[in-house]
Amino acid sequence: MKPLHWLIVLLTATLFGSSFLFIKLAVQEIPPLTLAAARVLIAAIAMTAVLFAVGRRLPALGRAWLPLLVLGVLTAAIPYVGIAWGQTRIESSLGGILFATIPIFTVMIAPLVTPEQRLHGWRLFGVGIAFAGVIMTLGTQSLTAFLFSASGSGGSAHLAGATVTLLAAFSYAIGNIYARIKSGMDPMVMASGQLITGSLILLPIAFLLDPPVVAIPENTALFSTLALALLSTAAPVLMMFWLIRNAGATNASVLAFFMPVASVLLGALVLQETLEIHELAGFTLILLGALTSTGTLSRLVARTA
Repeated sequence: MKPLHWLIVLLTATLFGSSFLFIKLAVQEIPPLTLAAARVLIAAIAMTAVLFAVGRRLPALGRAWLPLLVLGVLTAAIPYVGIAWGQTRIESSLGGILFATIPIFTVMIAPLVTPEQRLHGWRLFGVGIAFAGVIMTLGTQSLTAFLFSASGSGGSAHLAGATVTLLAAFSYAIGNIYARIKSGMDPMVMASGQLITGSLILLPIAFLLDPPVVAIPENTALFSTLALALLSTAAPVLMMFWLIRNAGATNASVLAFFMPVASVLLGALVLQETLEIHELAGFTLILLGALTSTGTLSRLVARTA
């Protein structure tokens, strides 16, 4: 990749990684479900405006919207709610670390739907490393608290937040695989459509299940919500499509490895979060496992050899 491509990769990863920071700030006053609904609605409006501005059009109502509905559930509704709920119980930096498992889940699930991709050799070894990293990141203290303590304990709540965040990453990985299967659709149309369907799903659910926001949130929560939707969702999606078009999908996939680094750094710099030794060690294993299982490590070695 050219220097410009690497610059866009780092900027895009930073914007994606900042979502955990903005969620952590906003969820202090805005319920998670409402926050997720607001995020996807604002991002959908912004993405659709850009779509029409560049001369693209959404498909006519009908069967063409079925894949967009599936993507809206897998890559918007489930992960956005899961991340927001998880951030009420875990640190923003830990959320970013756990979301680095997306490439791992993708490697594990892809062989089930695309027979040409097999899980063997170094891929299987990388998955094992990453799995060990997840266990190490969660920590034996949280696991013990979940298994043997009361449900209201801090350790149990911490593990519940981490588990829901992992489920959000799992849903996103399935959505990515589904998007590859439907790769014939225009990427910008796909991005706008999944945000639109995601907002149509989340808005009525949030209205029915979340307690009403009776007071206007403070500026920090409001600005964080806007930044989450525009800077951490709509903008990096557009930049990711630019990367795919100009640098290729394989090169663009390295975003997944820089995103958790950005979330950890932002959590430490802005929120003064600190990571335990076992979390840092787990983070290292997850990244190493992701690099190994996706073949990125072998490609990097081959290029430098």
